[in-house]
Amino acid sequence: MRIRCVVSICTSVFFLPLCADEEPETLSLSDSIRYAMQNAPGLEQQRLTLSNRVDAVVRARSVFDPVFRVSREWRDEDDPGRGSAQIQQTLPADIRATLSARYEEEDGAGFSRYALDLSKTLLGGGSYAESMLPIRRALIQEARQANTLSLEQRELMLRVTQQYYAVVRNKLTLQLRLLQLDRAKTNLEHARVKEDPLDIATAELRVPESELDVLRAERAIQEGLLDLKETIGKPIANLMAVQTQLVYDVRNVNVEADVQRALDTHERVLNARLSTQLAERERDVAKARGWPELSVGVSVVEDEADERDQNVTGEITLEWPLGDREDRAAAREAERTVTTRKLEEYEARQAVHKDVRSVALRVEDAKRAVRLQEDRVRLLERQFLLYQNRWENGEINILEYVRSQNDLENARVLLITQQTRYLELLAEYDFVTGPE
Repeated sequence: MRIRCVVSICTSVFFLPLCADEEPETLSLSDSIRYAMQNAPGLEQQRLTLSNRVDAVVRARSVFDPVFRVSREWRDEDDPGRGSAQIQQTLPADIRATLSARYEEEDGAGFSRYALDLSKTLLGGGSYAESMLPIRRALIQEARQANTLSLEQRELMLRVTQQYYAVVRNKLTLQLRLLQLDRAKTNLEHARVKEDPLDIATAELRVPESELDVLRAERAIQEGLLDLKETIGKPIANLMAVQTQLVYDVRNVNVEADVQRALDTHERVLNARLSTQLAERERDVAKARGWPELSVGVSVVEDEADERDQNVTGEITLEWPLGDREDRAAAREAERTVTTRKLEEYEARQAVHKDVRSVALRVEDAKRAVRLQEDRVRLLERQFLLYQNRWENGEINILEYVRSQNDLENARVLLITQQTRYLELLAEYDFVTGPE
């Protein structure tokens, strides 16, 4: 069920000095959010960081790019020279292949030499998981930064919404304060007509108090506009205003469904989960390095200058540091890191779960507070009319009449405050429940 209420007030108060021929740019809430998404400096920094993460993935994958090398040698002017070409290729699972060719001339005859070298680490490293770990780490860091950018965007939307409603609240409050000041001056005129010294003194005191309330509201608007311009990235020197239309829209929330959505989609939970996945991969690689390092190599050579058609050689190397304390300690550290990341993921889920339920409770409290304040305003309006009638008939002095008037005006200001507070809490609830 939705309850919709629109409060719209037009005001001619200027909050910053204006030139005679210059009007401030008026932004709606959606305009402000759109401008912030395009111009907020902090958001642009996050986008640049994401671009760096994308390039980091490209750099990590470049380890598997083939390398070509060509050379030409001369020893002296009469030397016919010699040349060579080579292709080196590293493959996943730490397979390294080198194909080379060499050509030499001697006594008018040319000789060619071709070679193929292959090597692979079988134990103590060289696994497919280890060779792909830098790429996997870069991909996870890219995904984490994408989540961070999304979180920054949603936090920015929340800040803009809160600051925008603060300006709207202060502008609506200013309008009520201006009406209050006008009534105070009218009351003073009526008191002077009646020539009651106590009523005149009471009315005279109320005028400067109302003027101070107007000045406070104007200052709050100016400060709010400065905060909003800084947040959305608009130059401080530029003139700006906001649309003074408050749409009070009551909305029911489904806490259980929203909790599940938050646990599945909130960027904080997703990043904690990605950190756990990376730690688990690093742990598996660290455990594999605890074995003795065993590597093999094969070389096939065909040399026209050699009487044999082909020359095949092989090599097996076993390396095992005594005690292997470094790799074993690294494996234990990696296991503890996994435990730490899982605890951090649990804490992230707990925090998100708590935030959703906590903000949901505040939303419901704010909705009830608005409803009760609306009832209070209606009662105070009836009371004010009764006091007004009695004062006009001379049954009470102006002090009681002004007190009832102030109670009503303050209650209206409080109603606006509670309505905007409810809308701000709805925006915060949308934030804590994660992206749509």
